[in-house]
Amino acid sequence: MASVVVGVDAGATKTSAALASGKMIVRRAQGAGANATIAGIDAAAVVILRTIREACGDQTSETISAIHIGAAGAGSPDVARDLEAIVRVAFPSSNVRVGDDVEIALRAAIPQGPGIVIVAGTGSIALASDPEGNLHRAGGLGYLLGDEGSAGWIGFEALRLLGRVYDGRARAEETSRLVARHLGVANRSSLIRAVYHERIDVAKIAALAPSILAFAGKGNRASKTIVEAAAGQLAQLVIDVASAAHLTEARTNVALSGGLLREENLLTALLKSKIVSSLPNAAIVAGGDPVEGAVRLAERGCG
Repeated sequence: MASVVVGVDAGATKTSAALASGKMIVRRAQGAGANATIAGIDAAAVVILRTIREACGDQTSETISAIHIGAAGAGSPDVARDLEAIVRVAFPSSNVRVGDDVEIALRAAIPQGPGIVIVAGTGSIALASDPEGNLHRAGGLGYLLGDEGSAGWIGFEALRLLGRVYDGRARAEETSRLVARHLGVANRSSLIRAVYHERIDVAKIAALAPSILAFAGKGNRASKTIVEAAAGQLAQLVIDVASAAHLTEARTNVALSGGLLREENLLTALLKSKIVSSLPNAAIVAGGDPVEGAVRLAERGCG
């Protein structure tokens, strides 16, 4: 009889779950966001369990061989352990594993073997699996410590540009005017107040990135400079994990994943060029559906 497994992609904005039998997905479900770092362990677990049960349909917990959850915030071992413990209580007969969401992104695009994924959305992180199956990470440190090249990073670079404009060190143009409108700030003091005296909404700042990408594609010099720098930062994350995983000279796949890299634009074109020039034997592949990566990892848990 084919094993029945569940894969879960628990992100900051939505949670997706898929029930699979014999490596075929037979039922899907979607719920709210479940980032344990933001919402807390208990609240995230409630959303994850609700979504899993919806995906399971008429299946009882005893029939589920394995569950793999890729969860935002579960890069922390403590978060992963606590989420695992809660899910195991609900599914005591299942092999339950919780990992971060970048590993499922890797296996969504590169089902097995060595490879690299670069994920860029609000934040950014790169992950490589070496030939022995060991995982190597770079980035993913959050907007204060890293997330280089991400939508959040691009947004903050645009805020810094506006600061230079208000200082008289840069000329006001389309990009800086966009930022001023987006934040509702008309001068230096209101910019400082919006950033330091009010709660920083990283998602709102990251929401500037699509417009900056569009401006860069049309030739806006300020936006193009930001996008070129972002591509360099993302490429460096790939190069760093490739070096750690001893894949610099190997024939290996590099997957582009995350909302910022989903469309063909100046950023993805520059990033691909920089990766290929630094890793001459690399092949660029498209990212897959992360929940399918979670299903593949759950299937491994049946062994």
